[in-house]
Amino acid sequence: MSTKSIFFSALILSLVAVQTSANTLVRLEVSASAVVQFDIIRDDFNLAGDDERLAKLPNFSADIVISANGAVIPEIRGLRVTNSLHWDLIIEVGRWYKTDAKISLVIPFALVEKGGNCTHQGMLAIENNTLAYQISTETCQYFKFNAQGSATVALMNARSEGADNLVNNLFSELSNRLPEKPISALQTDHPGLTSDVFAQADFVKLTNMSIYGLVKEGVHYVSGCATRAVAYPDCGNMPLPSYSLAKSMIGGIGLMRLEKLYPGTQHRLVKDLIPACSDWGNVTLSNLLNTNTGRYLSAVPHRDEDRHIGELLAKLTAESKTKLACNLYKAKADPGEKWVYHTSDTWLLGVAMQTLWQQKKGPTADFYTDLISPLWHDLGLSPVISSPHRQDGQPLTGLGMSFLRSDIALFAQAMASGHASLYEALDTGMLDAAMQRNPSDRGGVAGSPKLRYKNGFWGWDAGGYLNCEQPKWIPSMSGYGGIAVVFLDDGDSYYYFSDGGVHRFAEIIKHLHNHKKLC
Repeated sequence: MSTKSIFFSALILSLVAVQTSANTLVRLEVSASAVVQFDIIRDDFNLAGDDERLAKLPNFSADIVISANGAVIPEIRGLRVTNSLHWDLIIEVGRWYKTDAKISLVIPFALVEKGGNCTHQGMLAIENNTLAYQISTETCQYFKFNAQGSATVALMNARSEGADNLVNNLFSELSNRLPEKPISALQTDHPGLTSDVFAQADFVKLTNMSIYGLVKEGVHYVSGCATRAVAYPDCGNMPLPSYSLAKSMIGGIGLMRLEKLYPGTQHRLVKDLIPACSDWGNVTLSNLLNTNTGRYLSAVPHRDEDRHIGELLAKLTAESKTKLACNLYKAKADPGEKWVYHTSDTWLLGVAMQTLWQQKKGPTADFYTDLISPLWHDLGLSPVISSPHRQDGQPLTGLGMSFLRSDIALFAQAMASGHASLYEALDTGMLDAAMQRNPSDRGGVAGSPKLRYKNGFWGWDAGGYLNCEQPKWIPSMSGYGGIAVVFLDDGDSYYYFSDGGVHRFAEIIKHLHNHKKLC
């Protein structure tokens, strides 16, 4: 047995003794990953080729609490930037198990595409000086794989300082979550509703559905989280990607917050905040958020987006991303006249908001950390949401957030119910328009007269579909590949995360309407 193995085994024995009465913070160091299995299921852009390095774990270290109550709690929750060329990492709350004279750790984790948002969820199992990992599910339309492997692991520096605080923080987070029940309990609690409907199995393949849920009268009804192999250890700790939900939750919420603090911010000119866009004339920050700058090539929905998104993501500096976004398209219409969906516009919005905030608060200020994260804290969201993807420190804004299903449920309930903290912190005019509460400001026509886009949020007129006498506008957020968060009346909401390219929830709305009239 090596010296490291002897040290590790002795430490495990000491941890077992400690865990009967105390919380212990230890350093976990993982290296020398080896691939046992790598089966590519889908690779639209030939990302892997024959390169098994994409199936390897990045080398990483993490301080974790092995708590007296059985939880394993990472000190840092959310995105961890690694030295890997391919992946960043999320480690979530897991469990430890005592067997004879040793313990085993089971920890949910995810590999997250660098500079993108593809999220491959898996589990880590640690025993003695060996870590085994398995990935058998993802929320990623264009790259799917199964992977198994092992790595060398060491636990060291056992200490108690700070451990109790992390345990208490987790307890507070769990206490703040909405009460959860399995989705199968829905029809018992609400006769007339059928739980199977919410899986949308006629449209979304089970193999493409990561997770879904319904918030109904303050209860969070949750699905399972199927994988192609062993069950995921805890669906409540499965990291989920935002893709374009970030346009709403960073771009929209961010500009609403700045408008509240500094009225008129939404009308600031882009050219005054971003020198590379010096020829953008009268285009405002509001135009960026609403993607109606008047600068485009094709007005066909998403044609421009498909054309430029790969090139935008491939730029490896904030400066090069900004230069590209400023020069992609020439002006073809007046600002505000035509909606054309551009992630490049949302990137520029983030750059402009960061510039404005740093002008006011200094060069180290960060609009996401200073203005948006406190809102998440007030709503009781998890720390996972506090670490968005960045390029040279600049939040991507148009994509790149991560969260747990509890975060989505709490945020959606707050938005749908008009939570007091949001109305205190955000510009109410912008918020009401985004949530389709202002009949005179529905937003730009977004590919169909019944679809609108306002302040980073979508609106759908379901009135005709539901046979209502009047329009019934339903606000939502939408993400690439098949992600939707739908805001309903009285704080209710429905969401699903999938990756089969299906964007629909009309049947869900009709089912809820048949149970309780929405109009």
